[in-house]
Amino acid sequence: MMAALLPEDLNFVLTRLPRDVMDLVKTHGLFLAGGFIRATIAGEKVSDIDLFGAEKDKLKLLAMELAVKRGGRIHETDNAFTVLTGTRIPVQFIHRWLYAPGQQDTLIGRFDFTIAQAAIWYDTSGEKPVWKSLVSDRFYTDLAARRLFYTAPQRNEDAGGSLLRARKFIAKGYTIQPLSLAGVIARLMQAVRPEDCDWRDEPRLAKVLTGLLREVDPLLVIDGVDLVDEHNTTQEAA
Repeated sequence: MMAALLPEDLNFVLTRLPRDVMDLVKTHGLFLAGGFIRATIAGEKVSDIDLFGAEKDKLKLLAMELAVKRGGRIHETDNAFTVLTGTRIPVQFIHRWLYAPGQQDTLIGRFDFTIAQAAIWYDTSGEKPVWKSLVSDRFYTDLAARRLFYTAPQRNEDAGGSLLRARKFIAKGYTIQPLSLAGVIARLMQAVRPEDCDWRDEPRLAKVLTGLLREVDPLLVIDGVDLVDEHNTTQEAA
């Protein structure tokens, strides 16, 4: 089942969104989804802003335009075009998974943990354009409990991605129960080919699993730079 953000949370997230990013979402039919929404509502430090769209070429063009406007540069990975601008919050234009307007259910359904299953977009299909949101029915309860619930999403992803994300969340004080942890491990183990190792050879298996984890794009880290709080705390979310 799906629900919407509470009106006060929707407005709060939007008032914390940099103005130039808000304009991109409104003008180009993009989705704001994932970590920015979770971190803002939970009162955590925001590490980046994830935007989703329907066309890879368009996302690249928008990333280039934002980089020029901010005087920054683009870092490209298999997952995203990331705009880096010194002390400002990185903005990631995700191109590995593409979603057109109206596909918000599919979008949040493919996040691996319920605390990330949240999306915001600007709906222009009605008589009056309006900001809308969608979250999973477990979003608020799991976020309040700081609990990782694994969704086992059906998507093209690196096998070890969810395990590394779980490690990151656990370091922030989140917990994960055995069933969800088993699901995360099962996703990783599915990528192990029988010919790569003898399952009874634990040291060899550990090396194979380490290799799978290293295939995942590393988290972006800007060493020695403190990201400034550039949130627009006074703007109206309309």
